[in-house]
Amino acid sequence: MLQTVEAEVDVNGTVKLLEPLMVTKKTRAIITLLEETNGKEKNKGNVRQIIELLNSAEFANRKSYSAEEIEAQIDEMRNSWE
Repeated sequence: MLQTVEAEVDVNGTVKLLEPLMVTKKTRAIITLLEETNGKEKNKGNVRQIIELLNSAEFANRKSYSAEEIEAQIDEMRNSWE
């Protein structure tokens, strides 16, 4: 499973994760260096918020639709464009 977490890399190459990361075994990683953000604070914790939503009662009790119902909704929307 691919995971993305935000991190900072200092001039010595030390990587500091800015979000929690859980792994169950030794894992390989690819690090992509991004342009400087000019010190502007980015939103942190988005992964945590998504996990909280996925574990919430609201998400667990959401209405689900069959494939046929989804197709019918798509067809209805597509036909309403004409």
